[in-house]
Amino acid sequence: MKRIFRCPVSTKRELVAEVLMGYRTEFVARKYGLSPHTLRRWVREYRDEVGDVMAKKQEQNEQLVKDAEELKELRKKYNSAMKLLGEKELENAILQDLLKKMNPKAWEEFQNWKSQSK
Repeated sequence: MKRIFRCPVSTKRELVAEVLMGYRTEFVARKYGLSPHTLRRWVREYRDEVGDVMAKKQEQNEQLVKDAEELKELRKKYNSAMKLLGEKELENAILQDLLKKMNPKAWEEFQNWKSQSK
């Protein structure tokens, strides 16, 4: 007995739009759990009616690409900021160590000042 796949026309149009945007029919059918034959039939039926859905999906894809580029740029900035922060922390530790060795009295004053400021 065949399984009947019932879904709203809007969903059918979205699936047809995915196929018309370049995805393989078999891939889209497998992704949504329906027969490739059914999806091909829907493509024939709704090919002319999916212009607005395709425009919407194209806009979403463009926004996705822009967001990915922005994310890549932000990650680059974050990594450079973390590198700079690590260098500053290392420089700070070296200077504290140098102060501790060269002037122990100043080091004690620094520690007292540091504990009072907390």
